Amino acid sequence: MRVIGCVAAIASAMALVGCGEGATSSAQASGGEAQGQKVVAVGCPKTPQPGCVTMASGGKAYDVSDAGIDLTRGVAVAVTGLAAGEVTACGPKLTSVEVEYQGLQCAAPAPAAAEG
Repeated sequence: MRVIGCVAAIASAMALVGCGEGATSSAQASGGEAQGQKVVAVGCPKTPQPGCVTMASGGKAYDVSDAGIDLTRGVAVAVTGLAAGEVTACGPKLTSVEVEYQGLQCAAPAPAAAEG
């Protein structure tokens, strides 16, 4: 009887742990990174839609629109920022972004599709 009681208690504990696995805490962005987590991205900035500037890292496109990246330079950048814990229309937002321009030329960006 004691073994059965222990097994039941373990199963109950596992069920409780499983309930929280799919939930996203308020300190975690929908992109999966915890608020304040450091994100580094290197490459050519993209403009997927008007008003958005994004950088890719780890298979995700991060919103760096507020970083002031000069797209007219046409070069790759290295950005380091912190996950803001929110997702904008442009993607998971980064704050406190530091931008370092690289010497690699980027292809001319395709114009963003007009809203309409």
